[in-house]
Amino acid sequence: MAYIWINPVVDSMYEKDALNEFLSQHGYERIDVSADWPAIVKEKYGLAVERAPYTVIDMRCPKIKEVFEELNINSAVTITKIHPILIHCAQEISRREDLQGEEKVITTPCSALADMGNALGLKDTWFVPWNRFVESIGGKLPDIELGKSPIPPGSFTDLKIKTVTAIGEEAIRDYLKNGISDDVQLVEMLFCGVVSVK
Repeated sequence: MAYIWINPVVDSMYEKDALNEFLSQHGYERIDVSADWPAIVKEKYGLAVERAPYTVIDMRCPKIKEVFEELNINSAVTITKIHPILIHCAQEISRREDLQGEEKVITTPCSALADMGNALGLKDTWFVPWNRFVESIGGKLPDIELGKSPIPPGSFTDLKIKTVTAIGEEAIRDYLKNGISDDVQLVEMLFCGVVSVK
């Protein structure tokens, strides 16, 4: 038996009992985390904004770093080292004493997060996009289009800080090329989802 963590986006796409039965039939037992990582990560960003001398850039989406490097952004910004929520969940799971020596699969909604996770080299822990995982075990679940971002926007609303949200590669590039306003405290940028800047 191997263990598997299902990311929340995938979990919301299927009827829970059917998904659990599908995984069990293929030799996987679901596991979960004990910490409230979404709240913890949000708090980390809140503290980063309080301490940062410049606008904080949301780096929960691994693709953002690539865009910054490609565009050679000259704006004075603060890049945090805060891991995405999914990475925090995987780190907790990889450290669990009761799972030492056991195979642990972390499903991701995209290949960028899978690559980021696998680069960490967590013991007995592998990251794989959900669609690739299903293909690899020869399984079949209903084809469902992702209707929302793997990292949903609006996470920082209740922090009551001046935030700009850019969703979609084109919107992100356009926003960065136009420069980041000095009065913005946090820029939330996500590759997946409806294209918008607000």
